[in-house]
Amino acid sequence: MNSTSMQQVDAIGRGELPSLEQVRDDVWALAQAMPGGHLAYSFTYLLRERDGGVHVVDPGWDSDVNWNRLVAALAVVAPGTTGADVVTGITGTHLHPDHVGMAARLRRESGAELGMHAVERRALEKHSHRLLDLDEALGRLEAWGVPEQRRHELVQYVDRSPEGLVLAVDHELSDGDVLPVPGFGITVVSTPGHTAGHICLRDDDRRLILTGDHVLPTVFPGLGLGGVTSSNPLADYVASIDLLHPFDGYEVLPGHGYRFSGLADRAAECADHQLKRAREVAVILGDAVSEQPTVWELASRMTWTAGWDGLHGFQLLSALSQTEMHRDFVHTNGAPAR
Repeated sequence: MNSTSMQQVDAIGRGELPSLEQVRDDVWALAQAMPGGHLAYSFTYLLRERDGGVHVVDPGWDSDVNWNRLVAALAVVAPGTTGADVVTGITGTHLHPDHVGMAARLRRESGAELGMHAVERRALEKHSHRLLDLDEALGRLEAWGVPEQRRHELVQYVDRSPEGLVLAVDHELSDGDVLPVPGFGITVVSTPGHTAGHICLRDDDRRLILTGDHVLPTVFPGLGLGGVTSSNPLADYVASIDLLHPFDGYEVLPGHGYRFSGLADRAAECADHQLKRAREVAVILGDAVSEQPTVWELASRMTWTAGWDGLHGFQLLSALSQTEMHRDFVHTNGAPAR
């Protein structure tokens, strides 16, 4: 894997937001700030259409600062225009607010319609009215084997919708759809795993692929972060990673980090990172001499970047959710090959 943007890499080194960068004659990358964490920004991609309009992919976190950055970028991409009126369409790769939180404002101000995968649309509709069921949440934690004194630390995060989600989706997107962007031939690639309705966007003419949070250059994406699904997110992720290998020669425009080449190697590395966790779970399950360990017991014996004792609140809940996912994957598929 090699970076294809020294500007973006240098900005990371300085701890700054990369400035607006032109990727192709009609494609720009705009970094948008996001709150806290080790990923200080996400990328918005601006596609200047043949007739002068602009299609926006993943507008970013909703804030006045980001809104002003977007409006300023639009004036560069489409000279002679002001405000958001030039925006003709919006696409979201997945439902997280660091990617589509500002879509509602942009949709309202521009009149442009928002397209997302049908699965994300249904998840967003559930988020719009779902309330935390305390008894149900406590029951889930009890089933995981979480000690009683730790359950109230975690219960507030169980099945609670994150703030800043966009609620209105105008067009449902499916695998193989071509976005209605004049002058572009952008194909939707369904890549579940990070969320159940995550998509990548492939432009064969420009040899570009926008990967959202499916494949990132500097971190490994979490899985199953879009709500409860009927399928196993790890199994979905490994299968959808394989879909990207034919596009190894494309330049990757990710949701975070920097643009890069070498998609196949990085995609394989991301999948192997997830399967390594599953192998670790398989070893622990295999060592059990009597009753199978609970999710809590499994997680406490696994390797975590912050260390088991360093996990609290949402991070601990996420670790337990990931552990359950890997355990279920191993029960269904067996230990992954090395």
